[in-house]
Parts: sequence; C-alpha cells; structure tokens
Amino acid sequence: MILKSYFDGGNEANSRQYDRITLATACGTSEQWSALELSWNEVLRKHNAAFLHTTDAVSLQREFSRENGWSKESVDFFILDCVSVIAEHLSTPGAFGHLAKPGLHIVTLTIPLDDYRRAKESNSKLPNSVTEICASESLGFCFRWGRRIGAQWHHLYFDQGEPFYGHVYDRKHNRKSKKAITLMEKVVDLEESDMRVVPALQIADLFAWCINHNDVVSREWHRRLHGLPRDSLYLDYDLLLKPTPGALERTADWNLPKRRSNN
Repeated sequence: MILKSYFDGGNEANSRQYDRITLATACGTSEQWSALELSWNEVLRKHNAAFLHTTDAVSLQREFSRENGWSKESVDFFILDCVSVIAEHLSTPGAFGHLAKPGLHIVTLTIPLDDYRRAKESNSKLPNSVTEICASESLGFCFRWGRRIGAQWHHLYFDQGEPFYGHVYDRKHNRKSKKAITLMEKVVDLEESDMRVVPALQIADLFAWCINHNDVVSREWHRRLHGLPRDSLYLDYDLLLKPTPGALERTADWNLPKRRSNN
C-alpha cells in the first residue's frame, strides 16, 4: 500500500505581512485519491472552474475575477460543493482508536510567527526557519498515519514554489538524517507539483486558508469545513519551548543546509 501525502501552506513566514503560518497535509491511498478526484472533477465541470485556489476565489482575482463571470455568490456555491465532496471522502474516527470509516486524512499545523520569534530568542537551538518546523512536524504526521493504516511506501508532494519541500528534500538526501528517520527509506517519490492540476493540493490549500482565517468565519462553507474530522495542532510559544528531549541536538548533528529564514 502506498500513502500519498500532499502539503500546501497558507501565508508566508514573514511577520511584516502575516501573524501566523499554516501547513496543511492531506493523506490518502492511491485508491482513495482516485475516488476523490472523480467527484472533484465533476464539481469543477459543474461550476466551469479549472481548479480551486481559495485566496483567488475569495478575493475574486485572476481566474475567479468578475470579468470571468464570478461573483461572491457563485464562489460560495462552488466552494460549498467542494467541501461536500471532501466530507464524503474523509476518514471517520471510531471508538478505541479505530476508524469508523476509512478515507482521506487531513492534518493542519499552525505556528504564530511572533511566538516563533520569541521562542527562537529564548532557545537558539530551535530551527533557523519556522518553515522547517512546519515541514518536519508535518512529515511526522503523515508517517504516523501511514503506520496506522499499514502503508508500506510513501509518496510526498509539495506545492511548487513553497519552502517546505526543501527541508524534506534535505532530510531525504542527508546520510545522517536518513539513518535517524528510518521511514525516509520508504519515501519513493518526493516532488513539487502544480496545485492547479492536483486536487489534493487544492484541498490542502483550502484547509490552510480556513485555519488562517479562523478569526472571521462568515461563510457557510467555512463553517462546514471546520466541522469536518481532522487533526489540528497549534504550536504556540510554550509548546515551541518544549521539543522532544534530544530532538534539537540530533537535528543539529545532521548538519543540514542552512536555509534562509524570512520570519
């Protein structure tokens, strides 16, 4: 069994523009993604949309401009149908850690940028970039889900042009990190992909956008999405200062490339 995991970020690691960063991960087997894509493409055809990009859709920009025939109402109907499709294909938790229904699994990780900056000042051993924390923690999420459902192999896909891919690439191609993270040997495909042609990345993008806009939940599709089963982690200042014992020292010993931080 192959677990295919898709990663897409919301906001950028720039505290002058944003107050938080979120990385959403959408996991599923090949069969589960194939079933989702059939329903997803039906929604795209119904609304005459090439793909879903939440920021552009909500702001009526680019492909979702008024000049292209879109309005707030038509966007809302479109995304509500997208959320309905997601709901049909998500796994449902059951009793005693079992799954009442197998399916896709969503995880979101959010870090307030000011909390990261303060934590870094308190503990200089923290990673140089908040995006590295997002990438490494989210990688652990999909590995744990893979163990839970019995996956033998992993395919990892990141939205192109985002910094998260590079941190996972470094871990896969570093001798020490591969030895420490044994499941890296099970990653047989690691790529950047164009979210415009990958429904799974469009789903991750939607979850990341919704988490980053929790302060104002005014649309029905936003409210409904928040009611869907998922795992969600919020790493604030206190949690950032409580890493797994020895984890920072092990990572430092790998001597990974120092990627630029924009925090």
